[in-house]
Amino acid sequence: MVMPGHRDSNLQKELNQYIPTAAAFGGVCIGALTDLADFMGAIGSGTGILLDVTIIY
Repeated sequence: MVMPGHRDSNLQKELNQYIPTAAAFGGVCIGALTDLADFMGAIGSGTGILLDVTIIY
C-alpha cells in the first residue's frame, strides 16, 4: 500500500491516526440510525432491522 507524500516506514503510524476515528464515527452513525429507527417506529424495531441487515450481509 502506498500513500502519496509519505514514506513506507511511516505508513502504519499515519493510518493508526485515522482508522480508530473512522471506526468510532461509523459506530456512532450506526447507533444513531438504530435509535432513530426505534424512535420513528420503523417496520419492526431499529435494532431488529440492524440485526436483519447484518445477518443478510
